[in-house]
Amino acid sequence: MGSLLRLRPYVRPYLWLIVLAVALAIPLAGIRASPALLVKRLVDDLLVKKDASQLIWFTGTFIGIFALNFFVRFLHTYSLRVVVARVNQKIKNELYDHVMGLSADYFTQTSTGVLMSRVGSDTNYIDQGLASINVVIREPVNFALLFGYACTLNWKLTLITLVVFPPLAMIFRFSGKKLKKYIQQMQEENARLFSTLQESFSGIRVIKTFRLESYIKNRFLGQSNSYTRFLLKTAILEEISHPLVELILAFAIAGVIYYGGTLVLTGQMTSGDLVGFFTAFAMMTNPLRQLNDISIKLHTAAGACTRVFEVFDWKSNLLEKAQASPVGDFKSSVKLESVRFAYPDAPERDVLRGISFEVQKGHAVALVGASGAGKSSLVTLLPRIYDVTGGRILIDGKDIRDLSIDSLRKNIAVVTQDVFLFNDTIEENIRCGRLGATQEEVEWAAKKAHAWEFIQRAPDGIKTIIGDRGQKLSGGERQRLSIARAFLRQSPILILDEATSALDAESERMVQTALDELMKDRTTIVIAHRLSTIRHCDQILVMKEGQVVESGSHDVLLAKKGEYARFHFLAETQGLSS
Repeated sequence: MGSLLRLRPYVRPYLWLIVLAVALAIPLAGIRASPALLVKRLVDDLLVKKDASQLIWFTGTFIGIFALNFFVRFLHTYSLRVVVARVNQKIKNELYDHVMGLSADYFTQTSTGVLMSRVGSDTNYIDQGLASINVVIREPVNFALLFGYACTLNWKLTLITLVVFPPLAMIFRFSGKKLKKYIQQMQEENARLFSTLQESFSGIRVIKTFRLESYIKNRFLGQSNSYTRFLLKTAILEEISHPLVELILAFAIAGVIYYGGTLVLTGQMTSGDLVGFFTAFAMMTNPLRQLNDISIKLHTAAGACTRVFEVFDWKSNLLEKAQASPVGDFKSSVKLESVRFAYPDAPERDVLRGISFEVQKGHAVALVGASGAGKSSLVTLLPRIYDVTGGRILIDGKDIRDLSIDSLRKNIAVVTQDVFLFNDTIEENIRCGRLGATQEEVEWAAKKAHAWEFIQRAPDGIKTIIGDRGQKLSGGERQRLSIARAFLRQSPILILDEATSALDAESERMVQTALDELMKDRTTIVIAHRLSTIRHCDQILVMKEGQVVESGSHDVLLAKKGEYARFHFLAETQGLSS
């Protein structure tokens, strides 16, 4: 339960609302307890004495009590609902912001579904714990008032009811401990369900194409069964503890009936006193029953808090120096010096081993090599998606780790094979290249990328919604929007990572034309599957197993008859060299 204490900074701005709720809890408890007092007088003054003059007074008083209860309870509960809503919003916003600020390795180590569950689902569980504050505040006061009133009616009779408290405390302690364990396991299974759902929906085309419906369904059913198993374990505890509490209370009620009935029969207690005591005791049992529900909600919230603040405790592995300097105007070159790299989850395996080369301003360097040679890993280091584990990368002679990340990335545009587009308009997807761009600038970028023709054919032109990941567009159209983003960004450094891969001949021709324009006057690093797209680069680097094994121009490398010549021969046989 200690994890709930970490909510204090989020609750503190709304402390005045909690104070208001606490202040209202006392009169509300008195209002809710008042029927017990009236019942005694109802029996003794109206039913036993048969005083008809009291009938209107009792009727009006009961209506007045519940009318007053309406207004006081509204202020009491609504003030806490505001706290719950605002705290949930603040936690969600900060959690999302924190997750988005983490380094890329967290997103490879943790599934998207788990992160979605932490941000979207666990924060709602915390609401249940916060919402129970009003019960925690109100019910003890209500219980104390009723208990005090019961003591004034007959203290000996009240002592009989105290016998039930030790066994009730044992039930609450045992069920709470077990429930916390099961609820945490349930939340973990719920996160796995989120993960499978996310994969199912985002990968629906692959699932349909390869007929993987049964595979993904079995995964979902297995996780659903596991979730249900823990859900039923919590249900067993809840459904045992609730009637068990009632059974224990029944012993107290039986004692009150026997001893109280004896007192009435012997004239030591009036009928009104006994009925009033019964009413007070019956109302006292409600807070006791609610304690079990509150225990469940608080333990659920505590488990969710543990999971949420575990994410807050994650620290980005990619840090910016306190006195990081801006990049400024790009002037001379991009240089790699003995660069080594291993992914954070496999630090013992170097993906890059001592890579060194330099790209002069306005020149183009191509990276060639088999899959797994380290080409894509290398280009993720330049915008500091990951940091080098050895050596350094320099822009105009400055180590990129000494530069501000924001200014570094503003100087780099990237066009990749796997284009990510948002479920938004064409215009907004292009504007992602530079968020402050005007519509005229967006249209200019679209025309430069040879995308304007198909944009005009779209149902709503540039305002057309393109669907999740741009699924309403063809591969070539998606790629040209990506190129339009790069044009709009107007960055001096350009990375092209397999930008024409997996396109048909016509789409490739149009995309390549757009890329040729994009590369003009830019310092470019190109990864290409088709050797025809890189033959005019100033330098070609051939990579193998994380190292540069050959370098030179297209003609020089062909003359060497080495690794590049072998690639060129394979490309010719597959029709990829022209």
